[in-house]
Amino acid sequence: MAEFDLERFVSLSKAVDLSDIDWAEAAHIGITDEEYRTIRFMADTELHTILYLRDLLAGHSAADSEVTQFMACWVYEETHHGRALERFCSEAGRPMDKDHFYKVNKVPSFREEITGFLSRGGARVTPHFAASHMCWGAINELLANTSYLALARHTKNPQLAKLVSKLARDERKHFAFYFSQAERRLRDGGWKAQKLCYLAIRGFWEPVGIGVGEPNTLEMIISLYFGDEEGRTELMALDTKIAQLPGMEWFDMIVKWTNAGRDRYQTIDAVSYARHRANDARNAAKKQASTFRGAQVAST
Repeated sequence: MAEFDLERFVSLSKAVDLSDIDWAEAAHIGITDEEYRTIRFMADTELHTILYLRDLLAGHSAADSEVTQFMACWVYEETHHGRALERFCSEAGRPMDKDHFYKVNKVPSFREEITGFLSRGGARVTPHFAASHMCWGAINELLANTSYLALARHTKNPQLAKLVSKLARDERKHFAFYFSQAERRLRDGGWKAQKLCYLAIRGFWEPVGIGVGEPNTLEMIISLYFGDEEGRTELMALDTKIAQLPGMEWFDMIVKWTNAGRDRYQTIDAVSYARHRANDARNAAKKQASTFRGAQVAST
């Protein structure tokens, strides 16, 4: 992967541009209940970034100028992602509570507290732990990018698709930083950095957003947007990408976690799960019919 151009990123960093969003059309078309739940979850996760920043900027990582420069821009952009998603909900007639940000960040989950404590401790003990931070960030940013694009494909609201596609581009830039940093630090740190990364990721990683917002929403998102063959193929590609990092050849956790999450959702809400699978079947049939018609036109 090409080296990340930090100077360019810092100089161009800004809040997401909403000037070309047609808010009237967004409101006219509206959003479904499941889209609203999805957007709320995404906004909650973005607004929760400030707590992740606390854990990332600790110990040796806090003294690294590349990391601190990136993080200053990263948390700004992610916060504006959350604000943009909140505004979309409001414009679509689904405003969130005024004290929503406080509710999201008021009480971190027990797992977040434990993970944060270990993360900050590891960063103080050894500079090699920064590789784990960077790998963790790469996984989460890649998953966020893919989730935004999945929502863009599925929604019938063109303005929502436009907005989340913008957010996905930002997440891809963030991923590029984390991945390039993880690649270099895991390579240069050798077995020590790679072993620490293995222990941290294997023992504690879960998809970004766990513990944030309404329970079981992530399972619903997995079932709704990643339950078909295309969605599962996309998730497999994420595992393959992370497995390219030095010492990460073993990585297959995204597919394993999402498969388990999809199965849990079938138990949690069997009716919605069945509806999602029926929608997948209809979409697959439409796609197959479209491909067949295209082949017929091409052959004439």
